[in-house]
This record gives sequence, structure tokens and C-alpha cells, in this order.
Amino acid sequence: MAAGMGSRFGSLKQLHPIYDTFAIIDYSIYDAIIVGYNHIVFIVRDEILMPYKTRYTNKLPNHISVDFVVQNTQIPNTHKRAKPWGTGHALLALKQAVTTDFTLINADDFYGRKAFQLMHDALFKETNLNHYLVAYTLKNTLSDNGSVSRGICYIDKNQNLISIEELTTIKRNDDGEITSQTNLISEALNPTVLVSMNFWGFKHSVFDVANDLFLKFLNTITDFEKDEFYVTYIINHLIENNLGDIQVLITDDIWFGMTYSADEALVRENIQSCIYANFYPKKLW
Repeated sequence: MAAGMGSRFGSLKQLHPIYDTFAIIDYSIYDAIIVGYNHIVFIVRDEILMPYKTRYTNKLPNHISVDFVVQNTQIPNTHKRAKPWGTGHALLALKQAVTTDFTLINADDFYGRKAFQLMHDALFKETNLNHYLVAYTLKNTLSDNGSVSRGICYIDKNQNLISIEELTTIKRNDDGEITSQTNLISEALNPTVLVSMNFWGFKHSVFDVANDLFLKFLNTITDFEKDEFYVTYIINHLIENNLGDIQVLITDDIWFGMTYSADEALVRENIQSCIYANFYPKKLW
């Protein structure tokens, strides 16, 4: 998913170079290819379509197919706006390009190769009808430069997702305690609680569910410019209506990303460390 506006970062962070000319998304693509993915679809806004086409058309290894989906054109004319309609709508926009089960990630997050391996093995090697989520421990997903929003995951004894609670204004205070602030009330959070970073694996059948929910959403919006249709709406509908389990795959890797421009230095340092350790080549392709 690369259609976000990146308002807190201040520029098109999805293509912002981190090492040489490579952006965070390039390391995710590299990891995905290494573990067995062979089809990459970029979900973009129409005004940034050409930079993506220029950057990725005929640039990846020959066995990798590449498609581009413009999210903000996948909408009835009565509901067109500049800002995309959210992560759930991004998923739905894939319907025209994806014919198999698929993985959905953010373009501006570094997930680590283990996440891709876990997801690929579960989604494409298992024969069940599960959907999947790779979850991280909260302490491994924070920014030192400001608060973040995270989806707190609740799971059952079989590691199936029960629900996701969206919390905003999560940060680590001067005492090292992780808190979430809501309506001026600060709540301490367990640093090892599992959180969603939008690393999903879906069966193709999810498109029918997403389409019905999105049409209902369009009829109930209250703020045309700000309301968003989130992936979590789809997830909660699947759970509440027993339409399929969402199995949680847990990784102990450290997530990092560029929520704020000040995060860039740490992201660069982390990527360079991986390159120096020969985990990534200096030239990905």
C-alpha cells in the first residue's frame, strides 16, 4: 500500500531513498522475492503513478511480474476525493489485479524477512482457509520521535485473532513506560502485547466481503474528507460473523519505519547494519 499522503513525514516517504537509491519498500520487495513471492502490485494515487512506473517497470528480476493499481480511481464518481479512502479500500482496489491469495503490507514499513517467510509458508503452503496476520510486540514498534497509533491484538489459545483495539498516542515516557493517552487519560501498556503493523495475508474470497462492507461504509460516512475504511473493519466483520479464522503469526523482529522525518537517521543506520552484515547486497537489483 503506497497511496498514503505521508503528512507527518512531509514528503513522498514511500520512495524516499534510505541507502543509495533504495527505499524501505525495496527491501520488503527483496525479502518477499527471496522467500518465494513472484507478483508485486503497487497501490498508488493517480498523481504518483508515473514515478512508480518509471522506478519499477522492467527493473525487478525477470520472473517477477509487476502491476500498478490506482486506488483513488476505484470509487464511484459521487465519492471521489484527493485523500484515499483507507487501507480497507486499498485492499479492495487489488481485486482487478490479483487472482490468488495475497499478502498486503505498507510500503513505508520495514518488516524483516522473517515476517515474509512466516506469511508465505502459512498462506501458500497450508491448505486451510485461514486469513493471517503477522504481529509484533509493542516495544519493538515505537518511534523515539513522537507518538504512534497501533492496533492491539487479542488472541485465543489457538493464536486466532479475537479482536483488534485501535489505540492512538502511544509513546514511551521518560521512565521507559509505554503509555496510550485518550481524552487526557494516560494508560500504561504491556510492552510485550501483540500489535498489528498491517502485514496481512488474505484468501481471495475476502474481496466479496470487502466490497459489501465498503458500499455500506459509503452510505454511513459523516465526514467526507476525513472518514476512512480500514482493513480492521473487514477483519472484525470476518471474526464477528464466523467467516474465517485470522491466525496470528508472531515475529520477534524489530519493526521500523518513518512516521516522522526524524526517524530517517535510525532507519538508515539499521539498513546499513544489515548491509554490512551481508544480509542485503548494496545493490538489490
